[in-house]
Amino acid sequence: MIIRLAKHDGIRTINVVRRREAVAELEQLGGDAVIVSTEGPIDEQVRKIVGPQGVKYAIDPVGGETGTQIYQALGVEGRMLVYGSLTGEPIHVGADPRFILAGRRILEVFWLGYWFPRLDGATRRQLAQERVSLQRAGILATSAAQRFPLDKISAAVIQAEATGRQGKVLLVPEKS
Repeated sequence: MIIRLAKHDGIRTINVVRRREAVAELEQLGGDAVIVSTEGPIDEQVRKIVGPQGVKYAIDPVGGETGTQIYQALGVEGRMLVYGSLTGEPIHVGADPRFILAGRRILEVFWLGYWFPRLDGATRRQLAQERVSLQRAGILATSAAQRFPLDKISAAVIQAEATGRQGKVLLVPEKS
């Protein structure tokens, strides 16, 4: 979704994957560049693409070691957004405090479950209308990998954690 949304807004992307086999899929979706995190430090790979200045913006849904390396790919005035739910591994922003203090890099966290209820009704409606419009245009879309009935949740979790899986694993109610 991020790639399609960026394309829609005229933003070029550098995408990070864990496995070389996933590169083609992201290129096919329209990713401008795809790097493999296991093939060297992310910040070095990014600078080979954009130059020594690094990137202005970064988005990461996880944090942890990959998030740290993405943060290190930021330029001096760079800004990074970590989004979603921050359960599990804490966000780390580099082992060397001199790097964190150099420049004016900004690390922000966005959690929809916290932010959305605090909006007024008109803003919520506007966001919902924008989302529906983007979904109808095919910009915000996701593909389902496999559907599981609720009583097969263990199998669904195993499938969701499987390496190389494409698409979302869905839990669906059984038909009555």
